[in-house]
Amino acid sequence: MAAEEYYTRDVEDILVVMRQQEMTTYRRRNYLSGNEGFATHVVDGAWRQRIVEWMYGVVDHCSLRRDSVAIAAYYLDTCVEKGLVESRQEFQLAAMTALQLAIKLYDSTMVKLDSMVKLGRGLFTEHDVVNMERKIVSSLEWRLHPPTSICFLRQFLRLLPASVAPPTRYLIAEVARFIAEISVCLCKFISLPPSMIAYAGMLIAIERIDETTLTVDLRDQIHGAMSKIADLDHKSILLIEVVSMLHQSLENNVSLRELMNTIGAQCQGGYRKIDSSEFGQFQTSGAHSPRDVREGV
Repeated sequence: MAAEEYYTRDVEDILVVMRQQEMTTYRRRNYLSGNEGFATHVVDGAWRQRIVEWMYGVVDHCSLRRDSVAIAAYYLDTCVEKGLVESRQEFQLAAMTALQLAIKLYDSTMVKLDSMVKLGRGLFTEHDVVNMERKIVSSLEWRLHPPTSICFLRQFLRLLPASVAPPTRYLIAEVARFIAEISVCLCKFISLPPSMIAYAGMLIAIERIDETTLTVDLRDQIHGAMSKIADLDHKSILLIEVVSMLHQSLENNVSLRELMNTIGAQCQGGYRKIDSSEFGQFQTSGAHSPRDVREGV
């Protein structure tokens, strides 16, 4: 078996498992949709967004992996869906605990429990967090490794043709990652397959790259590989709908042109990851210490 064929088969095998997981074991529903009573008394989409933005603020301030927030958001949404949260204070506790758990599992840097509890400003104790963690892992039946949009994006980028120039590859990766992070904040994307969000982010990046930089032939190769290996058709009705939803969210919250220009400048001056905190109203910058979880209120 040729090296390239083996490489492609490896990606395909990984994606088959991940796509099965996202549609079965780790599938979520939008618990806020059509549940006005819950949204009124416990949490609505805007409040959830601020809590997730707070999570990004914490990981930025502590120089932790931003990937952990998508995992934490999954834990949080799932435990809410399963009835572990009945008040706003419990939602705050669940958010703090979910983030602590995600960092513990996915980051090489450990955040001490007492340090996390301090972010509660006296609302919670270490005992509260430990108890909530037990409830979360029990409700998840110890299935703690959901395939996120970033997980899918890593595999999709491996399918880009070798002839795609490094700056172009970097641009696609950073724009798609940026869009994936924004989708984590917004409740309307909770129930959508992460693979769709990841590919939609790539398509949004690709459509804004000129055809001199990324030729029609290379685009066709990308679409072909995604269809054949990832089983995702860029012309499918659902994917087109996801792209449209992301466009709308980006138009409301961030200048995509500004983002592209910034990433393009980074390609000239050396590669650096671009965070969603640098644009629009998604202010999750770690420039100031995230004092407490109540800042998400």
